[in-house]
Amino acid sequence: MKKLDWFIAEEIPRTHYHLIEAVFGYLGKDMKKDIGINMDVLGVFRKGNLFFCWPKKQFSEAGKRMMKKTLNNPDWLIKINNDLEKTSFEVIKNSKKLQKTDFSGLTDKELEKLFSAHMKMHNHCHVLGMYATVLEWEHELLSKYLKNYLDKEIKRKNSSLKVSETFSLLTTPHKESFQLKQEKEAIEIALKILTEKKVKELFLKKEAKEIIESLPLLNKQLDKEIDAHYRKYLWLSYMYIGPPWDKDYFVLLIKDLVKNEQEIQGLLNKMTERINEVKIKQNKLIKELLIDEKHLKIFKMLRDFIYLKGLRKDALYCSFYSYEPFLKEVGKRLGLSMNQLRCIWPSEFSKAILKKDFDPKELNERFKFSVYICINEKSRTLIGKEAEFYAKQAPDPKEYKLSELDGSTAVPGMVKGIAKIINLPEDMVKMNQGDILVSHVTNPNLVPAMKKASAIVTDIGGVTCHATIVSRELNIPCVIGTKIATKVIKDGDLLDVNANHGIIKILKSEKK
Repeated sequence: MKKLDWFIAEEIPRTHYHLIEAVFGYLGKDMKKDIGINMDVLGVFRKGNLFFCWPKKQFSEAGKRMMKKTLNNPDWLIKINNDLEKTSFEVIKNSKKLQKTDFSGLTDKELEKLFSAHMKMHNHCHVLGMYATVLEWEHELLSKYLKNYLDKEIKRKNSSLKVSETFSLLTTPHKESFQLKQEKEAIEIALKILTEKKVKELFLKKEAKEIIESLPLLNKQLDKEIDAHYRKYLWLSYMYIGPPWDKDYFVLLIKDLVKNEQEIQGLLNKMTERINEVKIKQNKLIKELLIDEKHLKIFKMLRDFIYLKGLRKDALYCSFYSYEPFLKEVGKRLGLSMNQLRCIWPSEFSKAILKKDFDPKELNERFKFSVYICINEKSRTLIGKEAEFYAKQAPDPKEYKLSELDGSTAVPGMVKGIAKIINLPEDMVKMNQGDILVSHVTNPNLVPAMKKASAIVTDIGGVTCHATIVSRELNIPCVIGTKIATKVIKDGDLLDVNANHGIIKILKSEKK
């Protein structure tokens, strides 16, 4: 086999086959209809963890072609963004229907039909996000184009504006994420608790379990509101295999808000007014720089990319959470574990359910170690020696010894602080208020640690990544796409993060 110039696009812990079938299918087989070429894809699974690779040259060429098409016809991609927003809400709506479904009462045929219909919508939602990925993931083509445009216009107008700050502001979305909606609603509940003396005392003095037990006796309405809030948002942390947040999490969140009585009304006002303030500042910049209609469309496109990346992820997390009971029911009928079920490609479920056509031993092997490979539009799922052969084609992580590295500005600002490497929820115990969070790539499970951070630094991602979205909402400096931050930086290192210019300096290294 001709060796390709693979690079690791992403490492994803705690995931499964269902996440990437549609995406790999689009990139490897269907992207040609949009830009005339496909990309080869390599995915390596080991016990629920995945890293996947694309060839550098192919990915670069795909980005250039998609960029050319976008600049020639911005309306093409705007239409795709509109479709993605609509589909994301449809996925969430259908997922909530699944949450109310008794799968045990359905026939095999009804089960298969329901799952196939849902996955068709789910997969369409996921694939629609790939356009932004091809444009922004590695080379940040649209971002660089707009930064160059701003640089020229700022110089032409002899303005004192800074490119990084102007770009960050003009690409800040106008719509709220589900995470922000959840936090606002939690504050509103906390404000109600503060008006009830006995309930307030309960939240201030007792732990979560005691609060949950005692609240119905003190105030049934508030108990119902908290329970409804918990059920409405528990899936936000589910990602691909869970677990979802439990009720204790939300009670502790509200308890913490009640403790900060003097601050939460101002925090709610700030969160509520943020979007209007952003719009006013954006309009001021647009007038000052006299941004033309074409570039206004492209700025809106990038704003939508950022908002829709979060919305699409939320839709998928809600979906994965909502069809877990379906998987459990299928598992009972077929005698398969959740690990085995999650190593059945969604396109294989029909014959598994209706024809009992599956091999439990192969599913076990897929979970332990397997490779998905798509080259020249021909895809295969491999185990054993064949899988080892292709896995060796992927690049090995390298050790780096540097004192300075750079990335891209997501949110400008300058901060000094102690580094903490946070990749998994269990890492969050290390995080103290004001530390600099360094991660391969952030996700919703890491939000509690992100809220403590004075700055965020990631290996991968562009302006549409999770770290960008959250750091903008939190208004903390963020540098993304360093590629090697988690390999260079160690827990305890003293960092100087200059997010205005995307530079991170290690001022003092913590020797291990």
